[in-house]
Amino acid sequence: MEIFEQLGIDGRVLAVNAAAFLLVLYLLNRLFFKPFAGFLLERSERIRQQMTEAEQAREEARQERERMAAEQERQRAEFKRQAEEQRRLAQEEARRIVEQAHRAAQERRRHAEEKIARQEAALRQALRAETAALATGIARKALEETLGPEDRAKSVENAVRQVEQLAEQSSF
Repeated sequence: MEIFEQLGIDGRVLAVNAAAFLLVLYLLNRLFFKPFAGFLLERSERIRQQMTEAEQAREEARQERERMAAEQERQRAEFKRQAEEQRRLAQEEARRIVEQAHRAAQERRRHAEEKIARQEAALRQALRAETAALATGIARKALEETLGPEDRAKSVENAVRQVEQLAEQSSF
């Protein structure tokens, strides 16, 4: 302690100052450093937890974006498939309508041709009958003028029979 005396330091004062320093150090540690360190530790734990939660939220958001993108792609594919199906159905319907119109036109044409054929047959029959009647009348007059009364009657009857037979044969 001689060194302290030579330096002019009182040992008791040094001991009291050392004790006071240790007491202040203890009190600072107990009242300030430990609570402050606890606060910092708690704060750092909250920040770490918030960072973990933020990372989880980012990961969930990424997964949700991927899920939504996949769903959007699935919906696009479904829309495209439905559009193709509707296009195919419309083409089939158009083809069916055209075929139906074609069949209806063919049926109308067939009916018209049958009607024309019936009318033509009726006109031919009427023409034959009229031709036969005219030929009979002309033959009768011609024979009456050239033949005598007795021969005329026989010839007219024979000619009329022959023309009528011809008319009947041509109508079949």
